[in-house]
Amino acid sequence: MKSLKSVITPIATVATAFSCGMAGAESITVKMESVREDSVEHLFQPMLMPFMSGSELREGLPEVQSVAGLEIHESLHARLSFLDSPAEPIVIVGQDNDGQDIAFAVADSTTQPQQLQLTEGFSKLVGGEALQTELTVPLAGQVPEFKLKLVLSRERDFVRHRNLELRLGEADIGGQRYAIALVRSPGFGTYTLPPDSLNLIPYQYMIDRDGDGVFLTSLYGQTEVLEDEAFWVNEPFLIDGQAYKLTHISATGDQLVIEPSDQTVALAVGFEMPNVAVTRLDSSAIDLTALRGKPVVINWWNTFCGPCIREIPELNELVEKYADRDVEFLAIAHNEMAHLPPFLQKHPFSYDIALGKEDALQIFGYAFPRHVILDSEGKVAYDVLGYNADATDKMDAVIGSLLSEL
Repeated sequence: MKSLKSVITPIATVATAFSCGMAGAESITVKMESVREDSVEHLFQPMLMPFMSGSELREGLPEVQSVAGLEIHESLHARLSFLDSPAEPIVIVGQDNDGQDIAFAVADSTTQPQQLQLTEGFSKLVGGEALQTELTVPLAGQVPEFKLKLVLSRERDFVRHRNLELRLGEADIGGQRYAIALVRSPGFGTYTLPPDSLNLIPYQYMIDRDGDGVFLTSLYGQTEVLEDEAFWVNEPFLIDGQAYKLTHISATGDQLVIEPSDQTVALAVGFEMPNVAVTRLDSSAIDLTALRGKPVVINWWNTFCGPCIREIPELNELVEKYADRDVEFLAIAHNEMAHLPPFLQKHPFSYDIALGKEDALQIFGYAFPRHVILDSEGKVAYDVLGYNADATDKMDAVIGSLLSEL
């Protein structure tokens, strides 16, 4: 098993300026190497989440009865699309004359179909048996070619895909050398920073802040308070008290730029939480800044979110544990007011329930549930997206640590 240092070539440089003028005098320009994700799985603990994108298989295209000289029976197809690329390859799935599964990819109307090499077996991407293959999406417009892993299921009627590659590099930040990983969302063909949609996508970079040779991809299941090592690409981060931020990522992900930042307010660990105005069920309004002086535990949720509902009993137990301590538990729902009373009759929720509108959505994003814990000064001490059975244990540890500091 290769160590992190042996996988990454020493490749960071401190730049005085980019020739294109994007980097400032203190910019850190980092060269990133392309690696297959399955070759470096051991560098990530827990394993990287299998984020996927995809589309449904549709009933067969009438005009597609044969591809590359092979007849196709019972054909289905899916058109893949990406938020930043004009590429829209069609994946065609069918059977040959012997009843064996076959699949082809058609990049566009001007190119010849490419037969895909299928394997059968269990896929962790879908949690069951599926056909699997790899696809190279060719150059389209300004988007370079990129490689995908495809998971095809005729039974479940879909084609799902995720990236086969990620980027690794090293950088000197604040006088220390850190390993860096960059993971692209499967909904994008490039690594370029999208301007306004980062809270919609699992588009991350990671920094091995403790130098232990692995990237901590999630705080789930940890028993002590640890520093985050995974960030959304639009988030600032702290190294020894200094704020930094990604300001540029090349389209191919082979180069990124990190710059010192004077940002103090962000939904990011160590930063002051942006203020959010919410409305309680009794129609009274409250700002998060009014809750300063005590830990605030926030649950961003939705009544239509299955994982949100599943974790309510455990969250109620957390509220009960700290009932005699000065801790605010605030559940901010992205719903209409009319949805809440009937839901809460069926699913009693001990948090203080409030509604969040557009400003809350812009800050917390479109994914549920999300748990954020603020310290007494309103700074983010914990921020985790998604459901996990061990989440309340970690939250308990963070709350206890914050109370001990008061």
